[in-house]
Amino acid sequence: MARSHTDRLDAHSTGQDPGGAGHDGSDASGLDTALLDQMPEAVVVCSLDAVCVHVNPMMERHLGRPRQEALGRVLWELNSEWAERAFQERFLQVARTGEASELECHSAAQDRWFVTRLFRVHARVVLTSREITAEKKQEATLRALYDEMRRAQRHAAFLAQASEVLASSLEHDLILQRMAHLAVPILADACSVDLPTPDGHVRRAAVAFSKPELAAPAHDFQTRFPIRLEDPGGIGKVLRTGITEFTPDFAATLAASRGGDPVYRQAVEALGISAFIIVPLISRGRVLGALTLLNSESRRRYTEADVRLAEDLARRAATSLDNGRLYTEAQEAVRARDSFLSVASHELNTPLTSLTLNIQALRRDMEPRAGGAASPEALSAKVVAVQRQVSRLSSLVRELLDVSRITAGRLRLEREDLDLAALTREVVPRFSEDLARAGCELRLDARGPATGHWDRLRLEQVLQNLLSNAIKYGRGRPIEVRVEADDARAWLTVKDQGVGIPPEGHARLFQRFERLASERHYGGLGLGLWIVKQIVDAMEGRIRVESEPGQGSTFTVELPRQRA
Repeated sequence: MARSHTDRLDAHSTGQDPGGAGHDGSDASGLDTALLDQMPEAVVVCSLDAVCVHVNPMMERHLGRPRQEALGRVLWELNSEWAERAFQERFLQVARTGEASELECHSAAQDRWFVTRLFRVHARVVLTSREITAEKKQEATLRALYDEMRRAQRHAAFLAQASEVLASSLEHDLILQRMAHLAVPILADACSVDLPTPDGHVRRAAVAFSKPELAAPAHDFQTRFPIRLEDPGGIGKVLRTGITEFTPDFAATLAASRGGDPVYRQAVEALGISAFIIVPLISRGRVLGALTLLNSESRRRYTEADVRLAEDLARRAATSLDNGRLYTEAQEAVRARDSFLSVASHELNTPLTSLTLNIQALRRDMEPRAGGAASPEALSAKVVAVQRQVSRLSSLVRELLDVSRITAGRLRLEREDLDLAALTREVVPRFSEDLARAGCELRLDARGPATGHWDRLRLEQVLQNLLSNAIKYGRGRPIEVRVEADDARAWLTVKDQGVGIPPEGHARLFQRFERLASERHYGGLGLGLWIVKQIVDAMEGRIRVESEPGQGSTFTVELPRQRA
């Protein structure tokens, strides 16, 4: 309908409307103002110098003022959009050339869109305005849906490629390095993956840059300001809390995290980073690492959709990383099992062989022969040797049974009130023969009392394993045993002056089947210290070691005197 009115107005302006000119309601230029007033479009008629001579009711409502206030005023005084220089130039061109012009106008204050048309009729310029806000919103909605569909397609293709890359290996760092290179430059200008270490530090496992020249400044920054798990923001916080961190203002956020340190702020600004996303790598409720996406050169703006994509990528990477870790652990467990079986067979076979030989010798000595029976002293020595080998077999079998019980969670404690000092004084003499054979002098300081609520048999096992370990590795040198206590805790310390343990071996010392020394020189199943730690942990205590290569080792067991 609006278009038919406009066409009719155009026809009238060219003299082709037989009913337009000469009717009542025409102005001096022959325009049918009655027709203009009936039009659903907003219309204003101006002179060639932009002075308003007629405003229809629809334009009156559009301007929000009575038409009398608009008549006689310059057009661009009535509306802020018409006051723009580009619009004025277009109006004057229509007035000068008579060529019609059409444009879209946006009212920012009301968030409304209009199609504005300018054309000349005789000595007048007519402006018509039709609102198209609904069409624009529908167009924007369709465009947003299309963009979202395209984005979803790109994300799905990227994640499919990521899954293929992540499944191509089970080696930890290789997985992470491939993922970092995959993310650059599709998602970021720089990507890094950081992993927490058992000693409380953070290790950068992978990094990739869109431009090689970004690598050196980033490395220098990492060296000057290493990541800390206790950091209140950034990678350290994500590793600690497992919560995604996303901000478009990288410099302000990280500079504030160091208390506003100006040196740190300057270093951050020198990197030129504009935005970041840090997402945790979580598998089975455990934070395995953090994936960081950084923007600098591209200056793209991250959105929530980018955050969701990064989180999807991190989930896939965490699963792949966890699978790689489980595979590595399984391989190590298989190697440890094979090594243990080899050592166990050797350790069990040694006393069995000696036991067999001594029994055979006893049998020969007890048989009648021309030279007479063997002396009682010779028989007694062989019996003692048999007893020693039987005791050794019993100890090995007990260790194997303890492994089975502890692994199955069936380690039971029979607690009673006892004196650790008195127990130590009772157990130490049992090792007199082993100490003599090893050439070790034992110095005991257990004056006591050091009473507590503990399991007697298990504490005996702890002391026996620590003493056996000290005799084995401190052969020919003094051994010190000390028992101390205060109101809350008791301490058992066993110190040798043997081969010692390198710092990198401390963390592995209490692991199952772990052997830090050559099995050719030192026997055992590699279970004694692991069993000791399991027993001490079960009693709510703790064990620690102080050792340096060639300086011996000091094992300290700390136990609460009352059950927590």
